[in-house]
Amino acid sequence: MRRMGLMMLALTTWLCLMTAASSARAEGVNRALLVGCDRFVTQEETTPASATNVTRVAEALSGGAMNLERLITRRNDLSSAAELESLIQAAFGDAAQGDVSYFYISTHGQWSQGMDNGEMALLLSDGNREEAVTARQLRAMFDRISGIKVLILDACHSGAVIGKGIHGPFGNVFAGEDYKVLCSSGGAEQSWFWQGEASVGAGYFSSALAAGLSVQGGYGADENRDGVITLTELKRYLLAYHGASTVRCYPEEDDFAILRYDASAYTGRRRDSIIEVIAFAGDTLSADNPAVNFSFNVVRPAQVAYQIVYQKEGRWDFEHARLIYDNEERFGVHGDTRGYLSPGMKDRTLSLERSDGEGYGYVLLQMVAKQENQWFLAASKVLCVPPAKGDPLLEILPEASFCPEQGDELNFVIHHQYPCELTVTMEDMDGKTVRRLCSRASSRPEQLLPRGSFFTWNGRRANGESAPEGQYRIRVKAYIGEDMYEMVSEPVLLLSPEG
Repeated sequence: MRRMGLMMLALTTWLCLMTAASSARAEGVNRALLVGCDRFVTQEETTPASATNVTRVAEALSGGAMNLERLITRRNDLSSAAELESLIQAAFGDAAQGDVSYFYISTHGQWSQGMDNGEMALLLSDGNREEAVTARQLRAMFDRISGIKVLILDACHSGAVIGKGIHGPFGNVFAGEDYKVLCSSGGAEQSWFWQGEASVGAGYFSSALAAGLSVQGGYGADENRDGVITLTELKRYLLAYHGASTVRCYPEEDDFAILRYDASAYTGRRRDSIIEVIAFAGDTLSADNPAVNFSFNVVRPAQVAYQIVYQKEGRWDFEHARLIYDNEERFGVHGDTRGYLSPGMKDRTLSLERSDGEGYGYVLLQMVAKQENQWFLAASKVLCVPPAKGDPLLEILPEASFCPEQGDELNFVIHHQYPCELTVTMEDMDGKTVRRLCSRASSRPEQLLPRGSFFTWNGRRANGESAPEGQYRIRVKAYIGEDMYEMVSEPVLLLSPEG
């Protein structure tokens, strides 16, 4: 009888293990592959940025409740598309439906206006050999992988692969329900900004990404603190805290869970916090008095400085950035150390008048802190300074038609000559509002020529319901000073699959 009891116990244990394994499979298995290239043959070396980016993203994805079955990292030793394809198969080849495969790459990206989006290139290099992998090649590699594919592309011009942040063509190489794509920049933008006296030794995008997804960053991207960080929450967080370029994603307003963590066990404090609770009074400043008000909390004594970067010829002029130490507590308890602040809440006002006399434009304000001889980025904010007056010369350039049920989105560019505040509304042909995409939102630089802003509508109403097939118009209002300028687009057609 005792032997039978042991046999029954063993059988019960085996059944429990099999049930648990089946449950884990039903919930899906997570795997990750992270790649970084710093040494190039044809491009500027970026050491140690990409290697550090890979380390930070690996730490972020290893936390929470990701439960990665496999995590592979490669730094500076991948130099061909064939090697990348083999690595993708090694990392994700056994994925099944319901599994999630995370791919992150940090490298140089190449694309120019008018190119086929499928030809956007990511460079693979070990410093001696170099080869480009195109977006179309990357899609073919991942089409062989089952389940959901989450692609995080940290490279200049990466938004081109999903047809965003460009004048056109708007074609999305990764359209489809099994792809989730996050890009560090729009297709027209650069995103490699990590150098300077306040360097953090890594990409600004990866720093913000890691902060949003990790316990070290207080899971900052989780807006509602429910323990789930969705693609939409992550994009909004990055737009707010990553200023050097404009983050783009596909699909828009998607509730896919990028990361889960145990919110009930989280204490709410960032691990090893130095600066936290950073709040800005607004995104738009007056050309007559371009001053920004903000507040923050110093958790532990640290040196604090502000890096101010202006736009020059449509791009951030990091080469001539100004670094201003916070000296309001100098000659106090910490002596003559520049920028040294004691713990506690701080309220600050910075005047951002340009030395070149330009009265309007965009300003990138980066708050940096130094502890143990290492700088880190605490916050990055894009500030809009419209002129006191001026006709923005509005122009709306949308696609002619799109079919949301086939994975399409309506992408369009709004040209405006000056920085301004924008209200963008989708309306039916009777003039009734179907969806308001933004309301008096500050424009931000996107390196588009002519100058302007890029928008996407996914074909849904504000309540999440799909808008019916038919014609729609885009109504734009631009605010400069006390004046408002308005324009309505030509009709665009929302199609059904049968249409």
